[in-house]
Amino acid sequence: MTPAIQRRPLPVVGLALGLLLAACGGGAPSASSVPAPPSAAASPSAAVSASASAAPSAAPASASAAAATTAPTSVPSSAACQPLPQEGILPTDRFTDLSVERGATADRLTFVFGNPSLPGGPTPPQGSLEAGRPPYSQAGSGAAIDMVGEHVLVLRFSGMSLANDVGQPTYDGPVELKPGFAALKHAVQFDASEGQVGWYIGYDGVGCVTLGQSGQDITITIAHP
Repeated sequence: MTPAIQRRPLPVVGLALGLLLAACGGGAPSASSVPAPPSAAASPSAAVSASASAAPSAAPASASAAAATTAPTSVPSSAACQPLPQEGILPTDRFTDLSVERGATADRLTFVFGNPSLPGGPTPPQGSLEAGRPPYSQAGSGAAIDMVGEHVLVLRFSGMSLANDVGQPTYDGPVELKPGFAALKHAVQFDASEGQVGWYIGYDGVGCVTLGQSGQDITITIAHP
C-alpha cells in the first residue's frame, strides 16, 4: 500500500476525477468527455454535469443483473464530447465507498474518499479514466471478467492506502454491481493491490460520460435518453 498526503481538489484539466469532462450539447448526448464545472461549484473541480441534472432516485446495486454481453473495443465519441483518457489528482488516498443512482436523464456512480492517511506518501494519489478494450481480467489472478454493456470504461486509482491505521480495508463494500439501469449495467473491481485500485464500468448507449467532484466525492455520470 502506498499512502498519500494530498487532498486538494482535482484540477480542471485532469481527471482524477476532478477533471470535469465537457457535457454534450442539446439532444441525446453521445460520447465520453469531461464536463465544464457548474457555476454552483465552489472550486474548478465541480459537481456532476448538467446533462445529468434530473434528480435521481437512489437505486442500490444488485449483484443479479442481466447476462454478460460482448465487450466493446472503445467508448463512443463525437465532436460534441471530449474523448478520453482523462487523469488528475484524487481528493485523498483512501477510497472508502461506492454508490450508484438511476436518474431520469443519466445514471451515476459515486466514489467516496475518506480522510487521507498519515503521514502520507511521497506523491499525490492519481486517478485516470479511459476507454476499455477486451479482454478484461482480474489484475492478480488473470481470471477473465465478462463485462455487461456495449461499452466499458476503465477507472484506475494509484498511490492509494488500501488499509486504515489498524489494518482494516479502507473499502469493504461489494466488488461487483449489476444495477441494470438504462445506461449503467455493470461495475467490477479488478484490482486492489500494491496501492492500486481499478474498476471496469460497463454501460449501454452513446450518452456523454462526464466526471465531477463534490467535496471528497468523485462522480461518473453516464447520460441516456
